Amino acid sequence: MATDRANDLQAFRSFIDEQLAGGATDLPLDEALARWEYENAPEEEREETLRAIQRGLDDMHAGRTVDAFEFAERMRQKPSVPRT
Repeated sequence: MATDRANDLQAFRSFIDEQLAGGATDLPLDEALARWEYENAPEEEREETLRAIQRGLDDMHAGRTVDAFEFAERMRQKPSVPRT
């Protein structure tokens, strides 16, 4: 059922109308589309998405992450791999 709704233009328009009525007038288009896709994803997929986010948060709180600037610096220092 969610797949049918996900491909229904009228349902998408209703979703956008709800977002606008709820005050999301400055919602970027890509974020609105991401919300639409999430809300219309199968329950199992949504649960896996939430588990993946939780794993990332757990890693962050446990110190198992690297700052983006530090990561970029590490990548710059690696020798280039020749293309074949």
